[in-house]
Amino acid sequence: MEIKTLNILRGELPAKVRGLVEEWGEIHSDELLQIWETGEFRKVAPLV
Repeated sequence: MEIKTLNILRGELPAKVRGLVEEWGEIHSDELLQIWETGEFRKVAPLV
């Protein structure tokens, strides 16, 4: 999944799962980009 657009680049997800992943990605987009750009991987809060 592409972080900036949340488009699936390869593979498929069921619609319900995709919706949850998109919601989570929108909430944490800045944090995910920072992790990707720095390579400093850490846990990201789950969708509540």
